[in-house]
Amino acid sequence: MDRWRLMMSFWKTIMGTLIVVSGALKFAMPAMAHGKEVKVYPDRPITLVVGFPPGGMVDILGRNVAQAMAEELGQPVIVENRPGATGTVGALAVARAAPDGYTVYLSSSAVMLYLAAQNEPTLDFAEALAPVGKIAVAPGVLIVGNHVKASTLAELILLAKDRPEGLNMVSPGVNSLGHVFGEAFQEAVGVKLHHIPHQGDAPALADILGARADLMITAVPSALALIGSNRVKVIAVLTPHRVSLLPGIPSIKELGYPTLESSDWSAIFTPAGTPDHVISRLNRSINKVLADAKVRKQLTRLGYVVQPQNNTPENLEKLVTQECRRWKRTLH
Repeated sequence: MDRWRLMMSFWKTIMGTLIVVSGALKFAMPAMAHGKEVKVYPDRPITLVVGFPPGGMVDILGRNVAQAMAEELGQPVIVENRPGATGTVGALAVARAAPDGYTVYLSSSAVMLYLAAQNEPTLDFAEALAPVGKIAVAPGVLIVGNHVKASTLAELILLAKDRPEGLNMVSPGVNSLGHVFGEAFQEAVGVKLHHIPHQGDAPALADILGARADLMITAVPSALALIGSNRVKVIAVLTPHRVSLLPGIPSIKELGYPTLESSDWSAIFTPAGTPDHVISRLNRSINKVLADAKVRKQLTRLGYVVQPQNNTPENLEKLVTQECRRWKRTLH
């Protein structure tokens, strides 16, 4: 009997201990989970690296987006310009940063073109950077100086064919979007263009204004002020459809040259290896910002087209892969 009582006492002690431990774990688990939530991202300022100079179209886009994202994230988003090599200097800086979401990169699709033109690229963009979300698209546009006696594509082609020496075409640099699509343009329409590369859009546009060059393929945001003040003439927007900001300008597709469609998209990336929850938080912030009517209106005024639908890291990854393959086929 004593032995039976002893065994019962032992098991009561064991069960009591298990109940206490179970209860402790029950209350400890939320505390542990809560402990993880205390380290919320972001909990300090974020640096948004822009690979282009201050005052350019990508920089202006970046500053508008940074301000809106800062309000949504509850932390400052500080723009840091790291220009050089068509945005590659900034991309390299971010690729080497800690993959914690506190250094992010605003890229232009021109970076993919620049890297594809190199025999030995300085950066494997798709491997070094993780996609977060697309911001906006800058439609391409074909402009001519007011000194050029042509106001339509048909007139421009006739004018070019009447000049044995061809027309002078400026671009922001060798292997820029303006250069590559300019070469494609002369091949598609059968005219001769003399390419004059510059270091950026501003000096190239200055040549157009000074009548030292005849035409340029650029992005709407870069030329919008000149277009609005009638200091240049717009021949076509290089898009499948007309652009709401320039409703009277025909698209290159409706003019019969769909292969000449050109646009420069911008998107945000983080260093490869950034945790999924950080990328997800940044993507949610981008989409909330782009869903704001005031933000969309401001970006539209700058000449951008905002396309927030299906704006996921996965879709951006597919776009980067497509662009890299496209430019490699085109340039090699």
